[in-house]
Amino acid sequence: MWLTGFDVPCLSCLYLDKPLKAHTLMQTIARANRVAEGKSNGLIIDYIGIVKALRKALADYTANVGGRNTDPTIDKAVLIKRVLEVIAAAEDFLYRKGFLLNDLVEAKDFTKLALLQEAANAVSDSRESKKQYMTYGNELIRMMKYLDRSNISDGDRKRKDAVIAIFDELRKKKKHIDTVDLMVQINGILNDYILIERISGSQSMAKRFDISKIDFDLLRREFAKAKKKNLMLTELSELIQARLDEMLKVNPQRIDYYERYQKIIEDYNKEQDRANIEKVFMELMDLANSMNQEEQRYVREGFTSDEELSLYDMLFDENLSKEDIKKIKKVAVELLDKIKSKIAELDHWTDKAETQAKIEVLIKDILWMGLPDCYSDDAIYTYKQRIFEYVYMRYKAMA
Repeated sequence: MWLTGFDVPCLSCLYLDKPLKAHTLMQTIARANRVAEGKSNGLIIDYIGIVKALRKALADYTANVGGRNTDPTIDKAVLIKRVLEVIAAAEDFLYRKGFLLNDLVEAKDFTKLALLQEAANAVSDSRESKKQYMTYGNELIRMMKYLDRSNISDGDRKRKDAVIAIFDELRKKKKHIDTVDLMVQINGILNDYILIERISGSQSMAKRFDISKIDFDLLRREFAKAKKKNLMLTELSELIQARLDEMLKVNPQRIDYYERYQKIIEDYNKEQDRANIEKVFMELMDLANSMNQEEQRYVREGFTSDEELSLYDMLFDENLSKEDIKKIKKVAVELLDKIKSKIAELDHWTDKAETQAKIEVLIKDILWMGLPDCYSDDAIYTYKQRIFEYVYMRYKAMA
């Protein structure tokens, strides 16, 4: 391949099969070190023994603090030792959480799947705990890229695979956050973790409650039967966090929902006992239910989209009369329609001050003509600025 005047950021693996030295060698290995999305490191496969030349090149072309030589290589024995240390540290961490890694190593089929969830639940008792375990998994995966399977014993390899399997279980995400109804996804989490028992003397399963019509007393009793409360709470928390992020992108006025979520999580992190985890679960479910209702509010307000509701919320004031509220609803609908139409006419409207000014003037004119008389000139200017900033961030991709 070309070694000068050529750049491929996505290149992650480079094979060396001919002698190289000095700046040519430095430039060559740097080809695998470019930053690219989804790339964590570069890998050099050396077929001819280039380490000596690499050490000399680094000594010549890098600044060494205190005159010390720079050696980028790590002896394989040292790397193997570190791998075994991380496996042992992860195993000890799990043991202190009440889980035996060897049980997972020896398990088969469905038992192994159940133990994976049990282990993930054990390390999910707090965000710090989960983060610590994820550090072990990340380091193991990174180091094993530079080793062959034969470099560690069969027993250590099985322990390593078990540690990484738990890591992968923790990384699982609920999909389609932006398109699937929130309560349907929560129902999926409940189905995964809540015990459903057979009715005595019957082949049928006990009836599951309807999550879309929440009976909180029933929900509390069902949660009490859950085997993996920590994991269930973590998934529910992450699901709500992702949905909140989407809701705030559409309507920044919903910040109170995010603040409520943050308060619940902060209180949970302060005191993590059984009674508290059940209380936090119920608070998160209540919040999720409120969020679901909020996302349908645009229909109740007579709008055709959540976007129209967002502009209405920005213009709303508690002291408005019914007649004034009707006017600002009309202004919100007109604003969205005309802003989108104008943006469609402009090429990369956020790139130039001139095209940005056209949108800003359009917003000002519509507000000036349509808002009720109770809105002062200063208030109109403030709302114009607020709406322009929202439009700039929300519809930048339409440019």
